[in-house]
Amino acid sequence: MPKIDIHNLIITPDTAIPAALEAINKNGVRGIFVCDEGDELLGIVMDSDIRRALLAKLDLESSVKTIMKTSPFVISATVSTEQRPQLLVQSDKLLVPIVDTDNRVVDYIYLPDILDQLCTLSSTAEPMDDRILSPQRVLVIGGMGYIGSVLVSKLVRMGYRVRVLDLLLYGKVELSGVDSGQFEFVRGDCRDEQVVKEVLKDVDAVVHLVEIVGDPACAINEAFTIETNYAATQMIIEECMKSRVKRFVFASSCSVYGHNDAIVDEQSACNPVSLYARCKIESEKAILSNGYDLFCPTILRLATVHGQSFRQRFDLVVNLLTIRAVAEGRITIFGGQQWRPFISVPDICQGILTVLRSEAHLVKNQIFNLGDSRENYQLIDIGKALKTELPDIEMEVQTENVDKRNYRVSFEKVKNTLGFTAEYSIADTVYDLVSAYRDKHLYHDHKDARYHNYLSLK
Repeated sequence: MPKIDIHNLIITPDTAIPAALEAINKNGVRGIFVCDEGDELLGIVMDSDIRRALLAKLDLESSVKTIMKTSPFVISATVSTEQRPQLLVQSDKLLVPIVDTDNRVVDYIYLPDILDQLCTLSSTAEPMDDRILSPQRVLVIGGMGYIGSVLVSKLVRMGYRVRVLDLLLYGKVELSGVDSGQFEFVRGDCRDEQVVKEVLKDVDAVVHLVEIVGDPACAINEAFTIETNYAATQMIIEECMKSRVKRFVFASSCSVYGHNDAIVDEQSACNPVSLYARCKIESEKAILSNGYDLFCPTILRLATVHGQSFRQRFDLVVNLLTIRAVAEGRITIFGGQQWRPFISVPDICQGILTVLRSEAHLVKNQIFNLGDSRENYQLIDIGKALKTELPDIEMEVQTENVDKRNYRVSFEKVKNTLGFTAEYSIADTVYDLVSAYRDKHLYHDHKDARYHNYLSLK
């Protein structure tokens, strides 16, 4: 990107946080320098610092003094222009000020700028328009989770070499049919920068699935939720760029639309009603502001998930109502008129694979709602699907304590651009779970904490 006038990257310490974010967004460089009237450096504020503060509901009237880093890494103006890129890379920083002998900011150096230059000069640089990502190494962060465990199994079966980073926060998971020669597991925390650096070695693509899911689980420790669901994503993106990862797929959520009476698409305004959704929105912004030409990130806003997995969950509405219906013979639906889009676990995995195998120009810096327009249902429709499969169950509808989220989603973009449509419906999941319970004698312990994120984290 063109070099920016250094004075456009400098603000005073009394600048309010929203004004600082506006300046960062305007410049396209993901940070800004805080200086006194003589341009002497006092600190640095990155967009990640501001987004973390916003998620933590810090007073927006506060000045940047409350969040700036007061001892930033700097490069002396006496260092030659040729040496500066090496110092930046060694520093692990995204943006570094160049200062004179009086600690006044006279220039800056920005990581995406030098990465583009290095790749241009490198004889090994590859074009971004590969039609298919051939079976190379894919890192799945959260690969032992509800979606990740099924995705990993699918990728390995298709010939990809898969590395998984997972903390096993919800316990161990046994994958079936996975060739150990194609699969590598690393137990570690995606918030740990050194761990992330190690697992990114020799990786061609990253699928980032780690998150604290569900409003109750997110509320247990909001600071931990912000660090896991937002701050870790910001750091992972930066490390992916440094490691020259080609593809990055991020699992966002249609919950960013919150309460909307109209049918929403990727251009619709977000209206989050939870910390979980707010973290997703800020993560999306961080991903799309990377500014690195040879990096191809894609955001998938997932519909509400259902279905079976190696790491089964029964805190999701379709799964929960189905297991209660077959095990207890009765269900309670709160409200019932709220609209939700739904998608099965195998369809999500197919959607991720579709992105990895698509031409870069179709998916680079794109947001796709991932689901199928045919799978928009009111919650009462789930009850009707259960009554079809289990006609003798009792169904109660309560109008108190109703979840306020209400949204119907258009999935025409992913259908028209990538040719993706869902193969499975909620009726398929209802049938599968009922069969698993009755015929295979599975999930008779469905109330166990390991099937419920909130109970596992308490």
